[in-house]
Amino acid sequence: MIRLAYTRLMEIDGHPTQDVIEELERRGAIRVDGTSDGPSPDAVRFVAERAGEVTGFWLFVPPQTYFTGVDEVPLV
Repeated sequence: MIRLAYTRLMEIDGHPTQDVIEELERRGAIRVDGTSDGPSPDAVRFVAERAGEVTGFWLFVPPQTYFTGVDEVPLV
C-alpha cells in the first residue's frame, strides 16, 4: 500500500499500472486516447468541455508500461 499525505490509503492489488491509472481517474484525471504524436483532437475537445480552462499535464502511457508481469495490456 502507498500512503498518500492528503487522502486515504491507495491499495495496489494484482494490476499495479491499471490500479494507479484508475486511482488517478477517481481523483479527477481524465483518460484521453491518442498516439505518440499527442492526444486525439476529439479527445482534447472532450477534456476542454469536461474540465474547463485549467492547467494540468498530459501523460503518455504506451503499452509497454504494462509489461510488469502482473498487469494485463489494455486493448486500444
